[in-house]
Amino acid sequence: MPYKALITGATGFIGSHLVQSLVEENWDVTCLIRSKSRTDFLKKFPVRFVEGSANDIESLGRAVKGQDYVFHLAGRIRPSSREDYDVVNYQLTKNLAQACLRKNPSLKRFIYVSSISAAGPSLPNSYSEENLAPSPVSEYGRTKLKGEEAVREAWDLIPTTIIRPPSVYGPRQQETELLIKLISKRIVPLLKGKKEITSLIYIKDLIQGIQLAALSPKSKSQVYYLTDGNGYSWRKIILTVKKVVLGESFFFPLPEGLIYISAWLVDMLKKPGLIKSYFGRKLWRAMTQTPWLFSSSKAEKDFGFRARYSLENGIKETVDHIL
Repeated sequence: MPYKALITGATGFIGSHLVQSLVEENWDVTCLIRSKSRTDFLKKFPVRFVEGSANDIESLGRAVKGQDYVFHLAGRIRPSSREDYDVVNYQLTKNLAQACLRKNPSLKRFIYVSSISAAGPSLPNSYSEENLAPSPVSEYGRTKLKGEEAVREAWDLIPTTIIRPPSVYGPRQQETELLIKLISKRIVPLLKGKKEITSLIYIKDLIQGIQLAALSPKSKSQVYYLTDGNGYSWRKIILTVKKVVLGESFFFPLPEGLIYISAWLVDMLKKPGLIKSYFGRKLWRAMTQTPWLFSSSKAEKDFGFRARYSLENGIKETVDHIL
């Protein structure tokens, strides 16, 4: 009999790739969606849809009943009110875990896909490991950490694993595709910093790691970082995209100073509500000045996780999908 899995956040970037992977491996997949969710991409797969919401306890109970695995990926990432962050990242997580306790106590595993934002930035010149105390610096990170704490309250009663991915790239990831399309027009942002400042993982490697963690007996009641094992400067990332897309042909450099001015203009236009954007000076500083470096050595030791894609190979596969 195939494993039965419930996936929340299935319409999102990571969730849609997890759906595709599990279906290809003959899992019986159910997607928990909101009433207004767009399911166009998912309808090409043999999956079921059930509607539910963060505070509708009965709908969550019906969704988890009879499932072998629950993959909880739903989350609020984009700028929003504190209340919206709290409802999706914390209350939904807490209520979903409680629904499993009441309606499916024999669940094989509850997998909560959190974020490095719950841990907060790494220390300078070092790769953070899971034993360091979390110190989130954003509302998103704080509410994701609250979600983790809600899961921890139940993990003595239901087998649970928490995954903290870093920046994830690949097909259907909006920022990755925007960068590739910009560079395909021969406009290349040139950043000055050459110091390693961020960890990455290609989407297929992340999905592989999530599935390995779900099936591993050692990962019960554990937290894991999953990365490709390297650290990158944003200059290195952008130049790798440029190499894949343009090779050695000519391009128009976009200086870092102009990018910062663009971030300032976006912030000015956001204040009166003229535009809505995740980009701005705060994000720019977090990307270019704050280290987000994490080690996945614990996952390697516990369930044999190793990334298969280099940055260049991941970008090549993404470019092939887009262009």
